[in-house]
Amino acid sequence: MKFTVTKDPIPFLIIDDTYTKEEQIQIYSELDFFVDKLLEPTKTGSATDKNGNKKNNNGVFLDEVFANRKFSNILNLNRKLFNSDVKHNLFKCHHAFELFNNTNYDTTLLSYYNNGGSYFSHKDSAVITIITWFFKQPKNFLGGNFKFTDYGLDIELKNNRSVVFFSSYAHEVSEVTLLDKTAPFSGRFTLSTFCSIRST
Repeated sequence: MKFTVTKDPIPFLIIDDTYTKEEQIQIYSELDFFVDKLLEPTKTGSATDKNGNKKNNNGVFLDEVFANRKFSNILNLNRKLFNSDVKHNLFKCHHAFELFNNTNYDTTLLSYYNNGGSYFSHKDSAVITIITWFFKQPKNFLGGNFKFTDYGLDIELKNNRSVVFFSSYAHEVSEVTLLDKTAPFSGRFTLSTFCSIRST
């Protein structure tokens, strides 16, 4: 894992090479299994704007599929996102990320952006969001870029890259355009882990 600490104009953490090659093989096997089974946007708690616009992607909350996370490669492997190195570097971004230590509940949404897929500006209903991007090599699409809307701040889309940020920051995904529309499942995959605090 390689960390890039950002403090201005907003604090967030970039993690490159989040997963090893061996871990990526396990993750892709699960992505391949789910990609043609994913639900339409309205089935995954889709956000809407004042005009009723919704995200344009398919997805599934993996925690709803796997009552026991040991049966999911992704839900097992993403525990590394909560390790001490991640927490240490988050705190370098801003001391308020100490909240990460207080989160005690998380859910993971698998999303797939096919040709024309996008997500308008929105905020997540969580405390901290961790997103990780995957796409098959060589990359077969344009767009799909991630932006912190209110700051006009673009984060370069890279395979196996994670971004950790406060869920209250508005963010969006630009439209995906496939180069070869006949190539199966060659769009943009996202794993979004929403970290919250639940009373016991």
